[in-house]
Amino acid sequence: MPKYDFDSYLLYEIKRRNVFPVKIKVMLKEPIKGDILEQSAPKAFKRFPYYSRDLAVENEAYILRPCDKPLKVFQGDRVIKLGSVEANGFFFAIAYEGNDIFFNFSHNFCGACGAMRWIKATLWQYLTDAGYDIDKTGILTLDTPITPDEVAEPDVSSLPTDEPVGDLSVPRDSYLPIKEYMARMQDPNGKDLYYPVRIPKKEFMKYVRNNDGSPNSVLCAILFKTHIKALPEEKRFTAGIANNYRADVGCPNTYRDMIRSMYVSYDLSMKDWSIEKLSTLTRSRMYLQMQPEVSWEYARKVERVRNEIDAQPTLDSKTKYAVEHTLTGAVPSAFHVSYVGKVEWGGLAPFIDGIYTLTVAHLLIEVNATENDFCFSFQTYRKDNKYIKEFTEVLEEEGIAYSVGEVQDRKLPQIILP
Repeated sequence: MPKYDFDSYLLYEIKRRNVFPVKIKVMLKEPIKGDILEQSAPKAFKRFPYYSRDLAVENEAYILRPCDKPLKVFQGDRVIKLGSVEANGFFFAIAYEGNDIFFNFSHNFCGACGAMRWIKATLWQYLTDAGYDIDKTGILTLDTPITPDEVAEPDVSSLPTDEPVGDLSVPRDSYLPIKEYMARMQDPNGKDLYYPVRIPKKEFMKYVRNNDGSPNSVLCAILFKTHIKALPEEKRFTAGIANNYRADVGCPNTYRDMIRSMYVSYDLSMKDWSIEKLSTLTRSRMYLQMQPEVSWEYARKVERVRNEIDAQPTLDSKTKYAVEHTLTGAVPSAFHVSYVGKVEWGGLAPFIDGIYTLTVAHLLIEVNATENDFCFSFQTYRKDNKYIKEFTEVLEEEGIAYSVGEVQDRKLPQIILP
């Protein structure tokens, strides 16, 4: 088994490439009362001791340590340096502005699913301290005990060794927008941008059902149609789809981030296919890759890589090995979909106007949801309206109601390591 804390291993990759910051923007229906939030947020954070940790280097390895300092709350949306003195050493921090609360964190602890527990707890504490009587069903509060399931990690030695069935290979000659990544890196004024897109949940789910789909499969089909319009000279596009495999490895309720990617390839021969036909193809490929056998092998691969990181003698060699053997982005996808759309807001629902998940990405749609709307963050490096224009054209052709806000800067946090 790996020698160190389960949550520490992505940090070696972060040291070389800062690609794991996450920000979740929660929009409330009333302006934020900063004096109350600044007291409530640190109080709620104490419910999550597994997040209340800072970082040290010991014996040429990263060590996460309990930290009893308060969570920092900043006024105004800004780039926060997680892990630094300004964040009290934590890899979590909050900012607020107007009606919005920005939850900043590092992906090595959790993804959006795990973060939702912290977000809901913070919102409940804030609204309760503001004088509202909020039903706390489904919300972790200070008096909610931490269960073994909440902090579970996979026991790889107990997983079966059965092999998956079917052909799981994916062509690797997909269009990858490398020129756009290079243009972003070479532009000193370039920004990490996103368009906030809203689609009414009830109508969209009816459309999904009518087109033999899931939100993931239908969005991939729509994005393929988008790319055919935006890049008619390209011949093949591969979609990446986030898959949460926690349940497959015996940790369905853990806070820990256990996400792997599924891939579906499309080519020009499909350009005139209906969304229903594309969705059916997408779902068939997803089903193959959603076999628990795939997750078991992936978990074993994660453990092998982590054991090898431990075997490296220095922090630099650990970092080098982690980056060279990263398990993220194994296939060059043209676009990516990540879906966290089944949040039960309970008593918080009447107060929430919107929610957007933001990460480092180009042509990634992160899907979150309020009680009434799907909230898509259409993330891009481009300053013009390429891709979003074609995306909305497809929505209109399919009769899907939507609204799009102005392009915005993500202002993603930075992650600072010793």
